[in-house]
Amino acid sequence: MSIPEHQAPLQKTKRRRSLNPYKHLGLLRRRRKIPALLLAALFPGMGHIYLGLYRRGIFFIMLMLLDISALLYFSSIGMQINVPLLIILGLLIPLGYFYNVFEVLQAADYILSRRRRGEDGALSGKPHSTGYGKAGPFHGEGWLSFGLMLVGGGVLLILFHQRPHWLQVGIRDYGAKISAVVLIAGSIIVIIREFIRNRNHNRRQAARREGEDE
Repeated sequence: MSIPEHQAPLQKTKRRRSLNPYKHLGLLRRRRKIPALLLAALFPGMGHIYLGLYRRGIFFIMLMLLDISALLYFSSIGMQINVPLLIILGLLIPLGYFYNVFEVLQAADYILSRRRRGEDGALSGKPHSTGYGKAGPFHGEGWLSFGLMLVGGGVLLILFHQRPHWLQVGIRDYGAKISAVVLIAGSIIVIIREFIRNRNHNRRQAARREGEDE
């Protein structure tokens, strides 16, 4: 069946429009950002979960719960109150809240722009690679670290709620020493992880250069 000449340009225009689903990218970005922003503002971490960043969202939820629980614990026990510690714990709540909102906005922009680049690469036959994982720089920790964090956070929440006497004695007598050991151990872990990450990155770069030379 032949197509009339006056309808042919109209069909070509419709085809061009169907090949460009991200023509109104600003409108799509606003639709994606507004629900995530509202969820992040109402409850920290929910905006990340809405965007599919489950580990980051659960991390913010755990962080806020631990901060509030620690603030209530140290302000209610009968031992000598460390005022600077209470001030730091109190400041962490608004800092974590506003950083959670800021990161949700950044993550929404990144995810949508990454999808657009992937769509453009699929249409041109050249898929785009950002060098990150599925969620890019917002992917969070690995599953093993994430699981250990949940276990440790759950244990601390139980201790802050139960308020055992030995915890109060340990914080009073050995709090500074325990904090120093934790900071040193955390610094060593971070240094080792960065060393391994840089070594693997250099190996990948060397293998890529060898492949290009061949």
